Amino acid sequence: MMYTSPSQEIGVPIPNIPHAVSVTLPTWEATVGYEEGENWVVSKMNSGYPRFFIHPIIQELCRKIEYKYGREGERCMVYPSYKVAKRCREFIKSKSESPSVKVRVLQLSTPSPKTEEEKSMIVEASIGVVFFQADVYHLAKNYWQHSGEGISSRMGEYILNELFEKEKDQGPHSRRSSMMKSELQAQKIQSRSPSISANRSHSNSRNGNSNGVVDELDKELDTFIEQKHGRVLDLKFATEAKRALRRRICGKADKSKNQMEEMEKAKRGKYLSETDVYLFPSGMASIFYAHHALLKTSKQVKKSVCFGFPYVDTLNILKKFGAGCYFLGMGDDESLEELERELAAGEIDIMALFCECPSNPLLKTPNLKKIRQLADQYNFAVVVDETVGNFLNIHVLPYADMVASSLTKVFSGDSNVLAGSLILNPLSSYYPTLKKFFNEEYEDLFWAEDALWLERNSRDFASRVHKIDQTAEQVVELLSQSPLISKVYYPSLSASKKHYDDIKTHNGGYGGLISFLFHDPDEAVKFFNAVNLHKGPSLGTNFTLACPYAILAHYQELEEIAQWEVDRNLIRISIGLEDPVDLLQVLKKSLDAC
Repeated sequence: MMYTSPSQEIGVPIPNIPHAVSVTLPTWEATVGYEEGENWVVSKMNSGYPRFFIHPIIQELCRKIEYKYGREGERCMVYPSYKVAKRCREFIKSKSESPSVKVRVLQLSTPSPKTEEEKSMIVEASIGVVFFQADVYHLAKNYWQHSGEGISSRMGEYILNELFEKEKDQGPHSRRSSMMKSELQAQKIQSRSPSISANRSHSNSRNGNSNGVVDELDKELDTFIEQKHGRVLDLKFATEAKRALRRRICGKADKSKNQMEEMEKAKRGKYLSETDVYLFPSGMASIFYAHHALLKTSKQVKKSVCFGFPYVDTLNILKKFGAGCYFLGMGDDESLEELERELAAGEIDIMALFCECPSNPLLKTPNLKKIRQLADQYNFAVVVDETVGNFLNIHVLPYADMVASSLTKVFSGDSNVLAGSLILNPLSSYYPTLKKFFNEEYEDLFWAEDALWLERNSRDFASRVHKIDQTAEQVVELLSQSPLISKVYYPSLSASKKHYDDIKTHNGGYGGLISFLFHDPDEAVKFFNAVNLHKGPSLGTNFTLACPYAILAHYQELEEIAQWEVDRNLIRISIGLEDPVDLLQVLKKSLDAC
């Protein structure tokens, strides 16, 4: 299989489709330029990671709402419910320097289907619109980023069409059908294979050899939709798609073939039901809502612990909502001993402990057994984000009260849908209280069309995970043997390996995320600029994806994160489905060039 170069053009979506999750930042300098707001980069950014870069479709929707419903000087943001919009309003008011800041919320709804036929293309949808003065836009943007509760670009596309752009001279859903057909056409070009051959098809098109591809699409599209995408176009099946996703997540419907049934029952918890799995519009939204639920159900508002250096917005949530947090950034056994001493001495009293398993980007695994013991002894909840390990490789539920996951990542793989899940542990002492809260307060805000895409994407989740795990081991070996590289971060190489092995499934692997450092920082820049891979934010994609992690995620706080052993020159790669031989050759070529 021939390897064709991924795009090295700034701002190109990854993959190059309308609702892509990642975006190309092809060089170290371009990443720095993006973080510093330099025009030569920012002017080319027509897409980006959805929580940080508001999709052009959503921007257009906001402009039209502002024009029609806004007052002088107002801007707006759109959320998938009135209740979420009120949370955004509360955040803006609480963080604004002006006690008299004016924020208002408007609810808008789209029409419901009138016939059985229309149910395939039309759903009744409501949005909450937050209006505010332009000088507090940054606070509204903070809520959008931290909470992950914003509308998806597909939902924005639907609302925009239904409220503003529906053409009266066409059928009730013909334009909608045309838009979805266009997305499927783009997706087909990208998905000839999960990675390399998709790049090859796209490359051929851009080099002027597109006629054959377009002709083939025209001839095969109907068959392709039926056989490959099945129900993607039929919105009336969204409820069934969500049910299938919940079953897949809790292990009831799509168990991995390499796990013994008894071990599955013992580790996952035999009482787990699909009704204890909740879907969210992003992985961050699931973490946000876990924290929100604990704040609303706790008799006394207390600080939480962030254990280990986490993804940036997990810490932001704990700092900016509620009473704040204690940050134990090292996330090692010594940190846990320190926490135990402070709890025993009565120096701290906490509501919850949040951690990643393993952590991003240093791939440390917390001692979940010890954490569970302390939680039971000192009466605090445990929330584990298992995104990096994923629930085919590790079982964290026995040690957690809630388990959060970003389904955007390897569960989806295709990098074309944002989603999250939260599992309530039915054996947790918190379960009765949390279940009552969820029964009364939880809203299903996961957009119907996104659910249909995610259901299709995740059907081969298990086989993809095992292939990625196997390839990652080979990449780790290559990097570990290079004299240029000073350190490789990977769960099997970490001092916390014993904690990972305690929760690893019967034939589970160590995941597809790898971070590493060069002895010479200049060599890190040379390697990153030269390596023939997709380069941008996100992880768990079906294609290998690289980024200078600290620069991309923590550019404004590089000195601060150094105390948690996160080096500014750290490179992170997420392994995809490429042929291992091809991928190793690409990496070796760039190492040799250094």
